[in-house]
Amino acid sequence: MSAAAPSAMLIESDSHVRDLMRAKLAASGISVTAERPHGIAAQQAIQEMQPQLIFVAIEQPIQRAMQVVDFARAQVPGAMIVAYSGSWSPTVERRLMQSGVNDFLHGKISREQMNNIAERARRKGAVVYAPASDAQDSGRVIAVVGQKGGIGKTTTSTNLAAAIAAEGSNTVLLIDLDTRFGDVAVMMDVKPDYTVSEIARDATYLDRDAFRSILLRHESGAFVLPAPRDYRSWLNCSTEQLQEMVRFAAGMFDVVILDTPGTFNDVVGAATELADRVVVVTSTDLTSLKNTSLLIEHLGLKGRSASEVVVTLIHGHDVAGAPSKADVEYAISHPVDYEVPFDRNVRKASQAGIPVVRYTPRTPAALALGQLAGDLGGFTFAPVQMDPVRGRFFKVFGSRKPAVANSTREDVAV
Repeated sequence: MSAAAPSAMLIESDSHVRDLMRAKLAASGISVTAERPHGIAAQQAIQEMQPQLIFVAIEQPIQRAMQVVDFARAQVPGAMIVAYSGSWSPTVERRLMQSGVNDFLHGKISREQMNNIAERARRKGAVVYAPASDAQDSGRVIAVVGQKGGIGKTTTSTNLAAAIAAEGSNTVLLIDLDTRFGDVAVMMDVKPDYTVSEIARDATYLDRDAFRSILLRHESGAFVLPAPRDYRSWLNCSTEQLQEMVRFAAGMFDVVILDTPGTFNDVVGAATELADRVVVVTSTDLTSLKNTSLLIEHLGLKGRSASEVVVTLIHGHDVAGAPSKADVEYAISHPVDYEVPFDRNVRKASQAGIPVVRYTPRTPAALALGQLAGDLGGFTFAPVQMDPVRGRFFKVFGSRKPAVANSTREDVAV
């Protein structure tokens, strides 16, 4: 049975642009059931109707539009919020991402962009009058563990977050709990402002608005809370504080993914204790297999059922005569649930700061990680190619061509 056609609330103060946006939405199968200008009228309508799909125009004065976005996210936490503007500003985009918008469209909005949003809204089951109380009280917590460094644990965490978030039916937060060398921020190509330890130690951040404001948002839609740069920042952060923060996050997000250190310590124990599913990452290396076997045994003693432990074998090297899947299963006395083949694109993607499920989504490793993400997130992974890496590469170092002038508001819906 196909999902119902999505309906939306449109927040736009310019009547001409509002007409154009309504037509664009209708062409993509999205009906507008409520229209309001910015300000009190929009906030009252959001509070009364509890819309699950909201389009908000970002126009001057910017603060007025931001207030609507912040109010909508606070009133309807599970809503899909799409901001749009005739021009682009990195400051505005960062502020919008911090506020929790799901998409930011700028310049001329294409039919493909609208169709993509409509499809995501259908998958999410976005119905404009769905009550907020229908949302789950707590999201799923997935702990990714691996008892040796360099076996692909953080690669697994970042790809799970990117794939689940990009599919659109789950909100995702990736928390880097690696107390030694947390690499999530590097591998997701985001720059930390706030980190896990300072947030966990300060209870004032355990407020929905405050917590969301400090999160980074990856282009896939996943939110990220990085680890501190200096390991000494962990010294005054207790496992109880970390667990309280994770529980709070699970009340805001559908899926919370915990990336953990490559050795068993109190943080790994705290993460696995909270987790609904534990993804155990291993390689074919002898020490990795030995440590994985001990970890699985420990989880069993802690009452974890076999269905709650997901063993993922990652082939990080193209070595002839390496142990097979059957060999690994014999060594760890546990079935291997997922096997990620050796793929040179994984390393290339990591160096580019892009999860391989978005860098080269149709290659063997990306498909395997995508299948794992789909099974954990409850969807079928559909590979979607992102912007060309070459273009992204040159954006990092600057273009030799003159920048194109910002579009006018007339460009928004043309």
